[in-house]
Amino acid sequence: MEAFDFEKQVVERSREVPVLVDFWSPTCGPCRVLGPVLERLASKAEGKWELLKINTMEHQQVAIDQDIQAIPHVKLYARGKMVNEFVGALPEATLAKWLEEFIPDERKDRLNAIRERLHADDPTALADLRGFVDQNPDMHMARLVLASETILDDAASAVELVAPIQMGSLFFENAENIRVLAEILTFEDAQGSPVATKIAAAREAIQARDFDAAFSLMVDAVEIDKAFQKELPRRGTIALFRLLGPQHPISMKYRRRFEMALFR
Repeated sequence: MEAFDFEKQVVERSREVPVLVDFWSPTCGPCRVLGPVLERLASKAEGKWELLKINTMEHQQVAIDQDIQAIPHVKLYARGKMVNEFVGALPEATLAKWLEEFIPDERKDRLNAIRERLHADDPTALADLRGFVDQNPDMHMARLVLASETILDDAASAVELVAPIQMGSLFFENAENIRVLAEILTFEDAQGSPVATKIAAAREAIQARDFDAAFSLMVDAVEIDKAFQKELPRRGTIALFRLLGPQHPISMKYRRRFEMALFR
């Protein structure tokens, strides 16, 4: 069997046109469901992107090199880099939205350039992001980026930004995270109960960017009463994990304690 050159056939090719890579196997049931959907969408793409299918039984080393641990696993490459990926069989409508959101275009390029400036602490980047959202109100990704950047300083405006992102959007879960963080950041301790006191203190810690203390207080709240206000302690702690990211040292520090608190 001819060796598969991933660098040439995927990475280099993606510099000319986006390449959607479907890692699959003929013995995988979900792969047989997803494959025809991808092929149908590719046939309608009019050259905007190409589909490349890699049989992991025939190209085991490629699958190992690309860290494929479950299939179907789909990766999108563009301009020599992986843009996004997912595992499992998505419905056709969801997959079409996913492609629409992540296939590169001029607007996404502009947004990504602003995001890079934000990460580089460019003092003018946030104002440019606001202007970009004003000019592109239909772009959920841009709304979410701005909400994520401003949630700690203006929770109400962040919630307003993600209001159009509802069930069915690719970014619904991220928008829900913003809404939960806003619940914490606007929480008022009118009850004086131990769990309410912990959440109020966590709110102050988040506003002060003291995430170590915020995590500790929120996990305390889970341990006291995880069902308080529709499970706000549990939902709020998960929102913090997502805000910092699973590999952040503070997230890693509190994950085990949080998991133990959930099952007490």
